[in-house]
Amino acid sequence: MPRRKSSLMEMSALRCWPGVNHKAGRLLFLFIFAGLSFGQQLDVRPNNYYSPDTERELGERFVKHLLADVAAAPEPRLDRLGKQLTPHEAPFELRFYVFDGGKPSPDEAPAAAAPADWRRLQIDEAIAVAGGTVFVPRGLLSRNDTQLTAILAHAIGHIELRHATIGLTLGELAQVEVQAASRSRPEEAPQLVSAVATKRFAFDRTCELAADEYAARLLHDAGLDPGSLLEYLRTLPAAENKPLAPYPSPAERIQAAQAAIQNLKH
Repeated sequence: MPRRKSSLMEMSALRCWPGVNHKAGRLLFLFIFAGLSFGQQLDVRPNNYYSPDTERELGERFVKHLLADVAAAPEPRLDRLGKQLTPHEAPFELRFYVFDGGKPSPDEAPAAAAPADWRRLQIDEAIAVAGGTVFVPRGLLSRNDTQLTAILAHAIGHIELRHATIGLTLGELAQVEVQAASRSRPEEAPQLVSAVATKRFAFDRTCELAADEYAARLLHDAGLDPGSLLEYLRTLPAAENKPLAPYPSPAERIQAAQAAIQNLKH
């Protein structure tokens, strides 16, 4: 199995990709880094090069990196709500933090593309980190317990379904593909990078739907109302589906969540 020790530094180095122009290189960086953000189970479980232990280690390094940029602390309310959602035989120990600070980025890239620069502060969403840590923007504490529990359930879905490291695996495979193409067919590299990025964001959107489905089941299994997920989703601003959007439209998410909740009744 390939080694998995230097992923964070490797991903940072991808801002400048040899043989690919700046725009294409930025798209490749987004593709590989965007692994943050679940009946018929949506097929988002391809090969994963990361063992659970390595995933925990990677998550700890990422948490350390994030805590250097923002003020974060445990929050009793999050612990209380999160505790009732802990899956049985969960592979990761869940931790919940509320955070302040961060600086919006002027970059035009999608908000979810690079969590390390905290563009996600502008989104009503918790940040799920590989290995079990959930960061919640302080603004979300204004939500009622019902909606906040649904938000946490969605974040837990990303963690338990290991979306971050599956995304990194896909990114590393794409890195090899693009590097080979940039050497043998440099004139085609920008188009290939764009195609790879489009596929990656399609993967991200699938992960969002899968996390919603997982959240509905988690709420149901905890004896809570899975309809609270719909209550939260209906508060999201309207948006259209676009090829490079990291999120499905709220309308699509609501429709998929309704189907998932209906399946729980059978």
